[in-house]
Amino acid sequence: MIVDFQHHYVPYELAARHGVAGRGRVEVRDGAAPKVTLHEKLYDLEIQLADMDQMGIDVAVLSCFIAWDASPEDCRFVNQKMAEAQSRSKRFRGFAHIPAHDAKAAVKELEHAITGLGLRGLAVTSQIMGKPLDAPDFFPIYEAAAKLDIPIWVHPAMSPKGYTLAEDHDLGRILVREFDLCLAAARLIAGGVLETFPSLKFVIAHFGGGIAAIKERLLKRAHRFDRPLKRPFAELFDSLYFDMAGFEGGTLALDAALAGISPDRLVFATDYPQDFTGVSTSSGVRPPTVTEYIGAIRKRLPAAAAEKVLGETAAELLKL
Repeated sequence: MIVDFQHHYVPYELAARHGVAGRGRVEVRDGAAPKVTLHEKLYDLEIQLADMDQMGIDVAVLSCFIAWDASPEDCRFVNQKMAEAQSRSKRFRGFAHIPAHDAKAAVKELEHAITGLGLRGLAVTSQIMGKPLDAPDFFPIYEAAAKLDIPIWVHPAMSPKGYTLAEDHDLGRILVREFDLCLAAARLIAGGVLETFPSLKFVIAHFGGGIAAIKERLLKRAHRFDRPLKRPFAELFDSLYFDMAGFEGGTLALDAALAGISPDRLVFATDYPQDFTGVSTSSGVRPPTVTEYIGAIRKRLPAAAAEKVLGETAAELLKL
């Protein structure tokens, strides 16, 4: 079984409600900076099922990137749509979306989404309205997620704050989002979240923004944190999971991840339909296919390990 842990779906009604809908390609901006590209594949689950057949994906875990930092009403609407997708096909599973900036409302919506609607995990971003994930404001959400025994998937913030030197050249989307994931993973460790909630399972998107490439530096410098860790940094790092999207199947990213992250902590993901399709990215050459990416993973790992990476670990996390 192959599970795509990062597979985006936007209910068309929600995009229309916010004035960003369109059957063609629509570029949404945050001020002058590009924020996200919307297009038809995002709205249509029948198209997505057909693409999944072509790509060889058995189950897609749905998330909606215009429902992060959203109002309670928008989150409730998106969660209902995720539940409808699950009812429509067993090949879809949905993440819960919450108004994370309002902890009380967030906990209420999370409990409704998981226990009432049957969604399978929680989606958050690498920072929430400029606050890092280790901010005490979010601890009630983590406590609720721990009680519900669900994974928390961390996607890059769409418009990360605090990076004024990267506001042009589209560097916010190209580079800053990835660094923000590295920072979020490090802060979950340094800020004590993993020590406070040891049963929580965080899945950091995009190989943690490529964090494996600087893992050695983190290991050797963790003693400089402004608080002593109660558990070794390496042990805390190894409790994190990482999805494999964000680099369009690039083998450099894959090889770096496999050198620094245990395969037991990796889950396959595509970033559909933003990667592999050429819809919103262009390198000047034919984009790799999902099938080729799956083949690259199988080539680099023993068969049993590859099957865990491609689907079995995700199935365990999501209780499929």
